[in-house]
Amino acid sequence: MKTHIAETSTQKGCLLESEPLKQFMGEGFVMVPQVIPLDQLEDLRTQYEILVDRQKVIWAKNRKPDDPPGGVWESSSLPRLNVDNVVEPDTADTLEFLLHENIMKMNRALMGTPDIVPQRMFLMCNPVQDHGPSTWHFDINTEEQPPLGSLHKNLVANGPTTVQWNIALYDDSVFWVVPGSHRRPTTEEENRCLLESLRKPLPTGKPIELKAGDGLVYTNAINHWGSNYSSKLRRTLLVGYRSFGGSSFPFNPH
Repeated sequence: MKTHIAETSTQKGCLLESEPLKQFMGEGFVMVPQVIPLDQLEDLRTQYEILVDRQKVIWAKNRKPDDPPGGVWESSSLPRLNVDNVVEPDTADTLEFLLHENIMKMNRALMGTPDIVPQRMFLMCNPVQDHGPSTWHFDINTEEQPPLGSLHKNLVANGPTTVQWNIALYDDSVFWVVPGSHRRPTTEEENRCLLESLRKPLPTGKPIELKAGDGLVYTNAINHWGSNYSSKLRRTLLVGYRSFGGSSFPFNPH
């Protein structure tokens, strides 16, 4: 991996910034090319597909009377499986990869502590038929977490304590973000566009083009969008990590 990542630490309450952290704090995300080593990509594809097949059986078994034969697999706009629910010893590499140094080195650079663990592990798949765009949103539930404005202020003051990753097993151009929206309220122009439609591109939005093996690490306090849930093959990991120690306590309840 060509990205050079400096370690971070805390000293007297001040976060010593690495270059990735500066970008993360400014834009809310960092692209990490080829986070999956090329010599591991095909094996991971195979193992994750085994998990998909296992989950398909579960979804078909648990379908409701009015559901199609495949249950969630056939009805959802974004079939998403919990990796830890279907992993077995023969597919342990799917979990072990989540602690790969390419990922953990970046996590340590952003969160400023060596003690970091994955806290939620999903695989996002394409739907059977086209469903079109999702809605712009923040991954924040204010019933369990502080108000979004307070989270933005805390993030700016103390740096990230949780991060999310999208890691593409195949080329993926579904995801969009609004750079810098983790630091501020939505603008009048953005609100006007969102009132017209939650499912159209924002003028401040940025499409994220992930090649197979690439990763995007970002804060869930950023405004983002699933631009097109089509039937094109998609297998993209969505993994959240939290810190222990560091400059602030994580706000995510997972």
